Amino acid sequence: MKSIYAVVLLALFSGCAARSKVKLSENLPEKFPAHAGPVCMLKSPLPNNVGYLIIGQIDSSKRTYGSVSELLPLMAADARNIGADAIVNLNTGQKFGLLAWARPVGTGTAVKLKDPASINCLSLGGELR
Repeated sequence: MKSIYAVVLLALFSGCAARSKVKLSENLPEKFPAHAGPVCMLKSPLPNNVGYLIIGQIDSSKRTYGSVSELLPLMAADARNIGADAIVNLNTGQKFGLLAWARPVGTGTAVKLKDPASINCLSLGGELR
């Protein structure tokens, strides 16, 4: 009987972990290969002189209490998996949830840079993940 309770509790809490999902843009000209390089995380859009292609939207959340810092590695991993070099318009914060008064959430737009060397992520106020 104790085993059943343990399994039920484990199942309940496994749904509370941080998670991230990607919605790919429609009409992408090609599928980009995954990479292992860093992803630039920017709260702002890219400068007008930087060429890029929007690959998709990344949304991340956690059902229970936590920090948005738990979400950023997941979002960066999703960006790498779809071939994105950066996440722009990154918006993170806390949101009211069923299991927590304030749960972390994050959204951003995954983009493929035409020339990744054309930007300095840190000088734009971003961070590399």
